[in-house]
Amino acid sequence: MGIGTWLLFGLAAAIGDAGADAVTKRHLTHLSPYAMGLARLLFTLPFLALVGLGLTRPALDAAFWWTVAAMVPLELAAMLMYMQALRVCHLSLCIPFLAFTPVFMILTGQVILGEGLNRWGLLGVAAIAGGSYILSMGSEWTGFWAPFKALIRERGPGLMLGVALLYSLTAAMFKKAVLHSDPAFFGVFYPMLLGGIMLGGYPLVREPRGLTLKFIWGWGLLMGFFVALSILSVARGFTLAPAAYMISVKRLSLLFSVLLGGMWLKERPFLPRLLGVILMCGGVIIIALKGALF
Repeated sequence: MGIGTWLLFGLAAAIGDAGADAVTKRHLTHLSPYAMGLARLLFTLPFLALVGLGLTRPALDAAFWWTVAAMVPLELAAMLMYMQALRVCHLSLCIPFLAFTPVFMILTGQVILGEGLNRWGLLGVAAIAGGSYILSMGSEWTGFWAPFKALIRERGPGLMLGVALLYSLTAAMFKKAVLHSDPAFFGVFYPMLLGGIMLGGYPLVREPRGLTLKFIWGWGLLMGFFVALSILSVARGFTLAPAAYMISVKRLSLLFSVLLGGMWLKERPFLPRLLGVILMCGGVIIIALKGALF
């Protein structure tokens, strides 16, 4: 498969991320971050189970199990921070800070996977970071350092920046685990493992209102479909392109999230956020058309 194929998998993952985040923001923010994360996984399991019916277990070596063991605590921490950010911040303001994941992956992808970026890849990553800067300025110019101050003042962007850092580690590990197993197998096994761990720990978490999932089962299944689409697409895409490039294209979900936040959730200001995310998407296009020539 060529460059165009991995790009399609990245776009599918981006659509999955944006759809899942929009539904989560609209229908699950009355829950605690733990219950929100657990709900996302539970609604995803039916779709993963359907895929898993036709799979066989590949040979799994020690590197696979060590990688999974290192991933799980980082993934759980990232998920809780992610859900908390969605609870306290506009979707169109906090989600774009995930664009820093491929920026951080310049280092983590090289350390964990031995992958480097060419000059086009670096230019694309710089455009993504610049778009995040513009997006976080808001509707008025209040000084060069204002966006960085917003990271301290606004909990959502700061939390998402932390999530981006954790995801730069787990994404590289995700690819390593895929390469030591099978894309479809790991795409099914890993979220099921996370769901089982979170479900086992749920009785220990105080949640007086419970999951109350029966009232949103229709939206929940739609969210689960989007999550499964993202997981399975990125697992396959990791076998075709460097992790930093795949995650950069996956972050086109930022554009979809800003559009959904402004048009469906009525979040404002809309135009400054759209301008910033367009620059991010320009960086993604540079990576897809030039940086992928590795």
